[in-house]
Amino acid sequence: MHLCSKLDVARMIDACGGSGAALVVDYGGDGSGGGDTLRGFARHHQVHPLSRPGEVDVTADVDFGALREAVNRRTSGAGAGPGPGGDEAGPTASEAYGPVTRGRFLAAMGIVERVERRVGCESTTDDEAAELVSSLERLMDPDEMGERYKVMAIAPGRRDELFPPPAF
Repeated sequence: MHLCSKLDVARMIDACGGSGAALVVDYGGDGSGGGDTLRGFARHHQVHPLSRPGEVDVTADVDFGALREAVNRRTSGAGAGPGPGGDEAGPTASEAYGPVTRGRFLAAMGIVERVERRVGCESTTDDEAAELVSSLERLMDPDEMGERYKVMAIAPGRRDELFPPPAF
């Protein structure tokens, strides 16, 4: 999803009076790490993105730092323009929270306890239990998807005791 589209999500949340939220889950970083942000994949292996035009899946990392800055800048007054309907961004304007690693997010949301509970069910077979544990490890392991993938929330600005959103 393009950066402008994500800002549109923040504007839609604002237009609904702050009654919505969005989670952005993707791989990427805060934009300061350098390195390759454009990559190509063929048959589950990384290859040069231009090695075989039309045969390689080309992908790019999300710059979560730029996204967070863009969403929060429009609510802080510095560069904040008119909000939905021409109004200035107000106290219910949405904010960006995070990013946090996917492993941290899932742990905070209780994935380990859910898997343990499911594995402990009498109806869960040994094969199902092994698959659940293997899947959990893949999602949470820092060398797999646990740190490479990030999670950012775009949610109504801080009010009451509801924010920041859980896991952030």
